[in-house]
Amino acid sequence: MLIRLIGFRKNASNTESYLTSTNRYVRVRSRLKLEEERVWPYVLPFPLEPEKRKLIWSILQSRVGMSILTKLKIEDRTYQQNLIKGTHYSNKSIIEYLKRMVSAGMLEHGMEQVSTEKRNVWVKWYTPTRLGRWFILFLKPPGEIPSDLARKTIEELFQVYSSSIVEVCEKYGINLDSFHRILNEQYLKKTSKDTQKEA
Repeated sequence: MLIRLIGFRKNASNTESYLTSTNRYVRVRSRLKLEEERVWPYVLPFPLEPEKRKLIWSILQSRVGMSILTKLKIEDRTYQQNLIKGTHYSNKSIIEYLKRMVSAGMLEHGMEQVSTEKRNVWVKWYTPTRLGRWFILFLKPPGEIPSDLARKTIEELFQVYSSSIVEVCEKYGINLDSFHRILNEQYLKKTSKDTQKEA
């Protein structure tokens, strides 16, 4: 799985979402340059398959795709009919982007029989995969994410990211100790700032 470090920010005067990667490639219409301190760092794993990566980018760059992602339940089934009713986009557009999410490995789907007053009907449902859940949480304000789910997600992402770091170190002959040193330095810097604030 390909790892990309993403920064996320919302402009107070514009609801446009800003995505920027570690190589400073900004996936936005605006030319706004973000400062390091004002960016929320979030590790986003992307599939190694180029086609899946293209699908995910197409979803993130679409208002329809983003709308769907913000309405999907994180740990439960979301029914297709509710997604269609909950947006002002056409049925065709909603179904098209749901198909893209399934193809990209972001969603699982199935059919469920539901009893109504007159008859039994089949309804389609979607649940996020682990990859899909990471993207859904990426779009949520941190304050809206339960602390236990936040801890679980941070541990999952760190595990995936760490695995990639080990592979890169082995490939390019990089000493892992340098990453331990950087982590320790950042921890000490953060601790020092907190101490100065309390003083």
